[in-house]
Amino acid sequence: MPLRLFNTARSPFGRKVRIVLLEKDLAFEEVSVDLANRSPEFMAVSPLGKVPVLVDGETSIFDSTVVVEYLEDAFPNPPMFGVGVRQRLVHRTLDELGDHVADQAVAAFYAKQRGDEAASEQAFVRIHKALAELERRASGGGWTAQFGVGDAAVISGCGYLMLRHGDAVLAVYSHLKGWLDAQASRPSVAASAPPA
Repeated sequence: MPLRLFNTARSPFGRKVRIVLLEKDLAFEEVSVDLANRSPEFMAVSPLGKVPVLVDGETSIFDSTVVVEYLEDAFPNPPMFGVGVRQRLVHRTLDELGDHVADQAVAAFYAKQRGDEAASEQAFVRIHKALAELERRASGGGWTAQFGVGDAAVISGCGYLMLRHGDAVLAVYSHLKGWLDAQASRPSVAASAPPA
């Protein structure tokens, strides 16, 4: 039975998992989830009612970071956390930064929808802290020679940020934006891009 990924087309966390699945060249079936009308099948595998959820046989794995850690343990090649403690630390740190951008971009999007400008502004303060750290790292020549989970998280988080809030939000982060642009043609990145 192939792996099954319960996901939504625009989820940055689902995209991170898709990139890892594609990089590992794993066959998987994607199950589209309507979060406004969660099906009983989805709720049976997702105790929190959130995407993404990966189902491997009888095992359901939820939370994108837990999912990619599971994939790394179950399918270790190619390694997506790098090789050795230093590369693993780099990828785990980038995973946290990328997920933070995604979390706050989601928060800002919904705050704007409900007209809560104060909450949106607070989310953007948090976003810019993470982007400044990513810019600092990117300006030093990047962070790792081997593409992995951290890269997938940064691409997914920043991609969602631009999708919901426009490209201009990254205008002052020229090194980060240049790195993102360079990654856009990578097959796993291009194949996982969300619809506009």
